[in-house]
Amino acid sequence: MTDKLTLLQFRTTEEVPNFSPFCVKAEVLLKMAGISYNIEDIDDPRGMPKGKAPVVRDGNELIADSEFIKGHIETAKGFTFDAHLSAEEKAQCHAFTKLIDERLYWALVYDRWIDENNWPHTKEFWFGSMPFPLKHIVPGVALKSVKQNLNGHGIGRHTHDEIHALAKSDLDAIAAQLGDKPFLFGDKPSTADASAYGVLVNLAQTTALPAKLADTIKEYPSLLEYVKRCNEHWYPGKYH
Repeated sequence: MTDKLTLLQFRTTEEVPNFSPFCVKAEVLLKMAGISYNIEDIDDPRGMPKGKAPVVRDGNELIADSEFIKGHIETAKGFTFDAHLSAEEKAQCHAFTKLIDERLYWALVYDRWIDENNWPHTKEFWFGSMPFPLKHIVPGVALKSVKQNLNGHGIGRHTHDEIHALAKSDLDAIAAQLGDKPFLFGDKPSTADASAYGVLVNLAQTTALPAKLADTIKEYPSLLEYVKRCNEHWYPGKYH
């Protein structure tokens, strides 16, 4: 493992660390492990090993997907995530991570790409700078791919109200687990916090890529305060 890794991710923003929750998650994992890293912005992830971001470059090796980045850090760096948790808490931490990564995240994707009020913002952000005629062709192709992914996942087969109800139940669970603790499992952040923060900061602080869930999270003052704590913990003085 090289002394300094490179995190390849979508371009950063002034509102949130990244509009991709998984890019936020990957960077937070690097921060949690105390690893020195550079950031390299990419616009088109199709050239990446799995056709998506984030990716970590370690020497000549490319590690794709935030979960495999986590595994690489543990194996190659010798850092153990969640060492402060009991076996039961580690199981709960894993379950919350999957709840966030595998359902709440997809509800956010649905809001951004499928909701007719939000799609124009998503289209402009990701494709507005493309030259003619690509800016008129690529968005439709990308939208078709997102719809296929949502339907393949299963969440895209539901109505918007049904998806919103599912997402709200996820937010209920996260808020209940958080309670009055600084982080999801106590005074010290866990890998579940890396996932939670990635999605929640995009709901609480994003106006460039709005989502219906951004209104819903306002019903959870504890989660809004949680996002502020995470901001200061991992990006002190940068995001508000």
